[in-house]
Amino acid sequence: MSIRVCTCRHYLSLLAGVLIIMISLSSCYSVRIVNKEGTPEPDPLNNSGNFYKGKKVHVIDTTISLKLQEGEFFLIERCPSGGFYSVEYRVTFGGVLLSAITFGKKRKVKIKYVCLKEQ
Repeated sequence: MSIRVCTCRHYLSLLAGVLIIMISLSSCYSVRIVNKEGTPEPDPLNNSGNFYKGKKVHVIDTTISLKLQEGEFFLIERCPSGGFYSVEYRVTFGGVLLSAITFGKKRKVKIKYVCLKEQ
């Protein structure tokens, strides 16, 4: 009888662990919007081995505080050329957790963007 109780507890803890992993993996994502018609602002010193190689990247990593009545926020950055080549918005598990704990009043924002090359 005690073996069966121990086995059930083992399965329940395993199921809880799998659910936590699934939730944490599904809450980590990024969205990148790219302007295929434009030319990115160059940065020859950027030797990263990803999409941003050779491009001048601007990063905004901040925490936004919202009031109770506000449901959205505006974070406006300007490029000297007047346009964006790419914008990437990243959501992490820590950001989702912060938003859940504060009932949406605080949100962690990480944005990477590349401006268009000036003509």
